[in-house]
Amino acid sequence: MRKRTIKQLDSRSSDGVSVADGGQPTSSLQLYQTKLEAENLLLRQVRTEYEARLARYADLYDFAPVGYFTLGRDGVIHEVNLTGAGVLGLDRAELIGRRMAEFVPAETRDAFDDFLEDIFRSPTKENREVPFLHAHGHISFTHVEANVDHGSNLCRMVVCDINERKQAELALIESEERFRLMADSAPVLIWVTGPDQQYLWFNQVWLSFTGRSLEEELGTGWTEGIHPDDVRSCMDTQSAAFRARRRFSIEYRLRSRQGDYHYVLAHGVPRHAPSGRFLGYIGSCTDISEHKKLEEELKHSRQILRHLVSYQERVREDERKRIAREIHDDLGQNLLALRIDVSMLHTRTGAAHPKLNERVKTALGHIDATIKAVRAAINNLRPTVLDLGLNAAIEWQVQDFQRRSGIDCELNTEDDISVDDTRATALFRILQESLNNVIRHAQASQVGIDLYRENNKLIMKIADNGIGIYPDCRRKANSFGLVGIQERINALGGELVIDTDQNKGTTLIVSLPMFRGETLA
Repeated sequence: MRKRTIKQLDSRSSDGVSVADGGQPTSSLQLYQTKLEAENLLLRQVRTEYEARLARYADLYDFAPVGYFTLGRDGVIHEVNLTGAGVLGLDRAELIGRRMAEFVPAETRDAFDDFLEDIFRSPTKENREVPFLHAHGHISFTHVEANVDHGSNLCRMVVCDINERKQAELALIESEERFRLMADSAPVLIWVTGPDQQYLWFNQVWLSFTGRSLEEELGTGWTEGIHPDDVRSCMDTQSAAFRARRRFSIEYRLRSRQGDYHYVLAHGVPRHAPSGRFLGYIGSCTDISEHKKLEEELKHSRQILRHLVSYQERVREDERKRIAREIHDDLGQNLLALRIDVSMLHTRTGAAHPKLNERVKTALGHIDATIKAVRAAINNLRPTVLDLGLNAAIEWQVQDFQRRSGIDCELNTEDDISVDDTRATALFRILQESLNNVIRHAQASQVGIDLYRENNKLIMKIADNGIGIYPDCRRKANSFGLVGIQERINALGGELVIDTDQNKGTTLIVSLPMFRGETLA
């Protein structure tokens, strides 16, 4: 027995023991144990990495920007992440086992139950906006997307918080309602267009004015109410403004519900999104029919007044001419005859009657003074020099001005100017009034007068080097000199330009149209 045992032991030794040169024996058990420890170490590393990844995925799940819910067919919450719990304002433990419908407002609870049934019936994802009751009492607006896992018969639901967007939408809706209320209450016609010139909206005042429905006016339907003569100009102005993206104003006639046309003044302003994108125009129309009527009446009244002024001026000039002629023909001739007789008496009494001769001489002086006064009166009424032409009349006026004022005056004219008596008289009176103003107000030392033709117009320029005209002088209540000049020129279809500077004096430029047959020789 002993030998057998030894043999067996020797046999095991020979099978399980190897002897290296000079080394120690290593058993297969030790090798297996070493291999097992290495595998355990690797397993622990894998497990650690798995747990780390699981923790990361758990964090991703819990702290995702959306809420994740797992619901049964009965709507009971089986799982929820932290974000989902935050949407409802409760801890996750408080939500597990409760029905999701508990957190839906009562008025939308039936709709939510129908939505849940649709999810379990549909093979695809279902989505809807759902309001939830927050634990603090306010409503949380969410967008829900859900599908069903038919294997587990559970519903996976993704809940996205859209409170900010919803609040912005509600604020926009409130702003639009407020705008519509204000627009409908405003006493003007208001409209809104898109970027393609299609009209999108009209306020109630517009619809009440035109007597048409909103549907009839939308797009380009509103143009049916524009007067046919105004359509082209109206649309051309609007199209040009749309291309340039600028404000515009249009005046046109719009048909009212009674069928008559009213003048309206439309103003349009471009609209832009916060990003700068062009959205179209918003504008208003104001009924200016009464204003237009008053404007026409005022214009007509001014025309009548100007015709009356022109008529009165013609009558006055005719009367001056008649009186001047009568004075010249009657009084002037009589005075001339009287002077001849008195002059003859003065000659004959020189030696025979010295005292009488002195009295006759005195009388002759009085007659000469009277003749001079009569001539001055005639010239003031209508200078006889006007009958010799405009050039002669202006030269006489300049000489008279220099004699009375002592101011140096330079005259530059073309050769003989041929115009009708009415305009020749008007230009003479304008020059006379202007030179009188220079004497009274300008404090000038020099005056220049030019008379010439330019572009079929007769131009008269009167310039002085005085103190100029103050801006408010023309608005004084008793300042009729310039007003009279302006009205004379308007009556003849001419223009008046006044260039004044306190350091350079004043220049009046009068231009009158030349007609056929009127020339500068």
